Amino acid sequence: MQQEIQKFGRALSAMVMPNIGAFIAWGLITAIFIDSGWWPNKHIAQLVSPMLKYLLPLLIAYTAGKNVAGLRGGVIGAVASMGIIIGSDIPMFMGAMVMGPLAGWCIKRFDRLVEGKVRQGFEMLVDNFSLGIIGMLLAIVGYLFIGGVVSWLVEAASAGVNFLLAQRLSPLLSLVVDPCKVLFLNNAVNHGIMTPLGIEQVSEMGQSMLFLVDPNPGPGLGILLACWVFGRGNTRQSAPGAVVIQLFGGIHEIYFPYVLAKPVLLLAVIGGNICALLFCTLLDIGLVAPASPGSLISIILMAPKGKTILAILAVVVGTVVSFLLSSPMIKHTPDFQGDTDELPHDGPFSLTGSGQAQDGLATDVGLQAGTVRKIVFSCDAGMGSSALGATTFRKRLQQAGIPIEVINTAVNDIPSDADVVVCQQVLSERAAQRVASMGGHAQIVNIRNFLKDAALDGLFAHLRDNACLVPGWTVCGNTGERIILPTPPKDMLQSDGVILGLPSESKEEAIRRAGECLVALGYVDGAYADSMLERERLATTYMGMGLAIPHGTSEAKASVRSSGIVVLQYPESVDFDGEKARLVIGIAGVGDAHLEMLSHIAEVLEDEAVMEQFCTTNDKQQIIDRLR
Repeated sequence: MQQEIQKFGRALSAMVMPNIGAFIAWGLITAIFIDSGWWPNKHIAQLVSPMLKYLLPLLIAYTAGKNVAGLRGGVIGAVASMGIIIGSDIPMFMGAMVMGPLAGWCIKRFDRLVEGKVRQGFEMLVDNFSLGIIGMLLAIVGYLFIGGVVSWLVEAASAGVNFLLAQRLSPLLSLVVDPCKVLFLNNAVNHGIMTPLGIEQVSEMGQSMLFLVDPNPGPGLGILLACWVFGRGNTRQSAPGAVVIQLFGGIHEIYFPYVLAKPVLLLAVIGGNICALLFCTLLDIGLVAPASPGSLISIILMAPKGKTILAILAVVVGTVVSFLLSSPMIKHTPDFQGDTDELPHDGPFSLTGSGQAQDGLATDVGLQAGTVRKIVFSCDAGMGSSALGATTFRKRLQQAGIPIEVINTAVNDIPSDADVVVCQQVLSERAAQRVASMGGHAQIVNIRNFLKDAALDGLFAHLRDNACLVPGWTVCGNTGERIILPTPPKDMLQSDGVILGLPSESKEEAIRRAGECLVALGYVDGAYADSMLERERLATTYMGMGLAIPHGTSEAKASVRSSGIVVLQYPESVDFDGEKARLVIGIAGVGDAHLEMLSHIAEVLEDEAVMEQFCTTNDKQQIIDRLR
């Protein structure tokens, strides 16, 4: 149930979070240029209403549709949402969060129904008119029916929130919000629920206290300060860095592990937030736009004119109360007076992985030297805490000369080519299921703290001790010193990159196979295979004479590590939209190298006798020698 709730929350927040910058832009224009703003300007202030009514809901609808069905889903999501936007007198944020995914689902279902049934040459016609017709119908349905229902629901929710504010009961929101936060539902609660309702309030009252329910860093800051003062061992050592990140970086996930280690601390967080919200209620304090990330800096920037000091004091109140409540809990708890909160790592370092696990559950496996090319730090949203962890660990590897790629993603977006996934315990099962569903081989490292954790230290030591060094570096056998030796560049065509006698399969499967082969040989990252399929949808890569040369889009250049070629031989051919390809050559080039590679391949294979030899030979070396 927890995983399903997290997934639903992730879906909600994923519609809003990518557009937070647009909300902030609107909030700044509102705070600065309206009549009651810092520098009133009636001309610039004319941007406020159109952005609120049209731009922000359309961005949400586009993002929501894209999350479901890619670019086509995004476009039809925006088209369909115009119906409910025009048909309502209130900003349709909630409506966009309904229509966007619905429209994306509809176009995705249609595309699946007609897949493989469209005649050659009619693909663009079908694509454009299907989106246009379905989008038109959904916009009309939204205008006539759905808009009214959503408007009623939004008004009911707003009435409930206004009742809480009028009765000065809004501090009780902390009883629900803070437990959800430490279960990593903070983004879902804040951006999936509070942000849309808060925007509704801003349109009516010019500010909203809902923007301070989740983002206030004070309650979490109080916990971290108490750990710094009264904790010991790893708890005390990691707290100072966490304090800075919590207050100024606004990454609240940094304090969640401290609360999860001792759940009684949740009472201190709730108490601090209740007092802060009560302070805001009594003095009528709110923000003009979402404070994201939830840092002191964001709160200062989003505070309305004349209430900046009061907004800062709301953070102070939450901090002081949380500190006072949590201090005795930490001081008199043995787990916070020694190193017992450090994860044990006795003996050889090992990880948990899901590659061969039954039902996606983790099993103990070993990490082999030299197999780690990509490490993925993962959190629920893929932004705050995972970005922090990835940046910190990447610097450690760079300083040690270890050439391993380190990225951060949402737990639902872990790429298939990940070798190691680092995430907190509460997300480990979701991470394992994601890896298993992608057919990946990644091994899972469970941690408590992205900044300082014994599991991270163990992983780093293992990578360092197995001499995974920067290309050109090696270890001197006598002294252990790292010295630079010349290393030849990676061969663009390897024996493992030539696969002969493959049985016939679909075009998509052949392209996917070529992409996965490029990934396996280390030429590209996992995202490149998807870009090859996207490139094929734009225009066929069949070149004639039984030859197809799939490659990635220009946007996928960042996924290319080094230039490389793979050759797939299909004696029985692959159907490329009515053409028969017996040779599929996947390429990836750094910069403009792919142009030279295309030219060279065309020059070699323009001879029909050579092409026939490539399509029928059982000797890999013949192909390798010719292309070289």
